[in-house]
Amino acid sequence: MSQIAIALIILTITVVLFILEPIPIIVTAIGASIAFAYTGLIEVGDIFTGYNSTTIVLLAGMMVVGSSLFHAGITDMIGEKMVKVTGKNERNIILATLVVSCALSSVCSNIGVMTAMAPLVTAMCLTAGFGPSKALLALLFGAQFGGFVTLVGVGSNATANSVMAEQGIEPFGFFSITPFGIGVCILGTLYFTFVGRRLIPDTNYVPEFAKTEKKPLDKRKAVIAVVTLLCVLAVIAASPKNIPMHVAAVVGALVIVGTKCMSVQDAVKAIDWNCMLLVGSLTAISNGVKNSGLGTAAADAILDILGENPSTFMITSLIFFTAALLTQIMSNIPTIMLFMPIGISIAEQIGVSPYPIAMTITLAGAASYATPFAAPQNMMTVGWTRYKFVDFIKIGLPMLLVTYVVVVALVPIFLPY
Repeated sequence: MSQIAIALIILTITVVLFILEPIPIIVTAIGASIAFAYTGLIEVGDIFTGYNSTTIVLLAGMMVVGSSLFHAGITDMIGEKMVKVTGKNERNIILATLVVSCALSSVCSNIGVMTAMAPLVTAMCLTAGFGPSKALLALLFGAQFGGFVTLVGVGSNATANSVMAEQGIEPFGFFSITPFGIGVCILGTLYFTFVGRRLIPDTNYVPEFAKTEKKPLDKRKAVIAVVTLLCVLAVIAASPKNIPMHVAAVVGALVIVGTKCMSVQDAVKAIDWNCMLLVGSLTAISNGVKNSGLGTAAADAILDILGENPSTFMITSLIFFTAALLTQIMSNIPTIMLFMPIGISIAEQIGVSPYPIAMTITLAGAASYATPFAAPQNMMTVGWTRYKFVDFIKIGLPMLLVTYVVVVALVPIFLPY
């Protein structure tokens, strides 16, 4: 049996188990990682390498920093003040969450933005009297939309530029992606606010970092918690080379515990270990699919379908949907690393500019909306919301179509073939 067939069988079983959930989703995720190892698609020693990642450290640190706001008793106050602006209206809170997360994630890491904003969004929802699950999913989508606005909005954008340089073509400029990102932000925000949120239930789940008994405002702790959070965010936004995001988050957590804003026991409880395990399992699944050769097979199929004289509309459509579907099972950076050289080669073979194809791959590769394991931040959101696989499909597939409309409409204007 070929490696591609093996990978497809494991993925199919994984997806079915995710949808039906006869066993906990974390058991399925880790089981899939083990299956990829013992079928030879990844090394046995690589099953758990995803847990030894800077993303895991970043999430743990930010969960402690975020939870300190609850322990200081300041989230209730912040939630009440923010609700005075939005009202106790779920739609307005979701719209505000989308707009702010879009703006912040255009210049900051989307995971950093999400972990920083999650406590505030949760507090707003609890103050307004409803569960935070829909608003936290809006936080995920807003961070993803904002990642399209600049070259540093999401790691896969920079990856695309690096691969383009390796392939011998001039990389995109800092704002080359901006017109497309603005289009995705506007249409995506309107879609989620007025249509998407109606497609999913409120799970009424409250994340671990917010599961603390209501505490009175402690001014000393509140000042320390807020200043620490702002300092960590400033470092994440500045991205100094000698202070990576995960180090800033851990230093922030150390300050919180060291100043006794939280006890060590409370800090450990604030970390959502289910979320950590889900995010860690993503690396093995993504590498298994990549190593199987599934992406290369998809690219070969594209060349066969395009033929000798394809229309630019067909080129854009085929490449977009191939890359977009791959990123739902491979994660965005592996998809772009695999598919970008193939896309540039396709452009050379059919005699068109490589830039519209490169932009299509960059945007489609980052459109990781439709499955829980499409990106680490998706798995993180599963831990926060307890949304199921089918919920991601219901709300994510239409968003893929929204992104596709933006690409098809703007590529001929800004990057003609």
